[in-house]
Amino acid sequence: MTDLAHSLSLRPFRLADADAIEPWLSAPGLSPPRGAARRDWPARLIADGRILVQVAETGGQQIGLVRLDCGPDRIAEITLVVAPESRRLGHGRTILQQAIVQARGLGLVQLVASVDVGNAVALDFFQDMGFVSRGVIANRLRLVRDVHAGVGQPPLEIEI
Repeated sequence: MTDLAHSLSLRPFRLADADAIEPWLSAPGLSPPRGAARRDWPARLIADGRILVQVAETGGQQIGLVRLDCGPDRIAEITLVVAPESRRLGHGRTILQQAIVQARGLGLVQLVASVDVGNAVALDFFQDMGFVSRGVIANRLRLVRDVHAGVGQPPLEIEI
């Protein structure tokens, strides 16, 4: 494991994180709600038991966010955001690897990422991390990864 993996940790999202994280949510598909719901989005995330939201930190600095919206089918939609000044340094890979370990611990079987078709960086990232395309819906590519699959390895056969 690299020094980066040792120094980066995930912790539960707190209300106090919202002001630092909200500016990161400017990419297509990532914006906070509009109108009156905008001021309550952090509290709603924390209150919803189906959503696991973790903040990635290194050296006491918030550098990323990962959100798993868990369904009763044991499939979670994943949202991963890295702070603009921390991109292209390997943090996204480390955050995703830690999120996959947490997903396994929750008994999830699959992660789904919905990425804007014009977001080549995110598409390359998720595909490099073992996600495969499962079609396009409304200009967003649906990428799927079995939780138990290793990067570059075929998934294990499991019975659901």
